[in-house]
Amino acid sequence: MNQDRLKIQLQRLKAEQRAKARKRKLLEDSIKINPNKFEDKLSAVKITQKADKDLFASAIRTLMKKNK
Repeated sequence: MNQDRLKIQLQRLKAEQRAKARKRKLLEDSIKINPNKFEDKLSAVKITQKADKDLFASAIRTLMKKNK
């Protein structure tokens, strides 16, 4: 019983990670296709913030460190 529950949790975690990776890849591809359009970059930032709050917070911390 415990093994089954662990397998299910592992499968769920892997599925979540794959979904996040797909979203991240789509955003990266979108930025690479249209690197000069400000509106597209802004949309990508908004989508990233909604889709993955940890990734967004990490990006902000990185930018803050670069500006020091």
